[in-house]
Amino acid sequence: MVRWIELSKGYYIGFFAVGLVLFILQQLPYIIMPFLHIEVNPLMEMVDKSAFLNTLEKVLGVSCVIATIFLVKGDSLWFSLENTKEIVFFSAAMLAIAIYFVGWSFYFRGNHILALMLFALVAMPPIYYALIGLWRGNYILAHLGGIFLIAHLANVWNNLK
Repeated sequence: MVRWIELSKGYYIGFFAVGLVLFILQQLPYIIMPFLHIEVNPLMEMVDKSAFLNTLEKVLGVSCVIATIFLVKGDSLWFSLENTKEIVFFSAAMLAIAIYFVGWSFYFRGNHILALMLFALVAMPPIYYALIGLWRGNYILAHLGGIFLIAHLANVWNNLK
């Protein structure tokens, strides 16, 4: 892990390579989607009904990615599962990404059930980022993930209802 500039209370602007890997993992469905030639794609075709919610959602989502990759704690290691807290939160993050992938497998097969999309495809990424924050002791990321969850659900629900 690289630490460049100390911000405050043990937080640094730096680079967390595992964070980049975790972000790419979350983006895998979007990376493979163009190769699947999906005929009906409600999530990618939805029209934003609220500029405010759309902007808030995007800002919070990008903030989570930035905090995952570039906001590091001074006392953290590259990868650690040394205590129960770390094991629980890392395992929960992996469960969230697994639910996300299962949701995408249903979506790619044409199952566009609103409740399933909201739970697996919309709620899981913010939860994933919040859990990564809790695993890493990065409470800024954990809080951003929680707020992102609310904005992401509100925006997509508003657009698809």
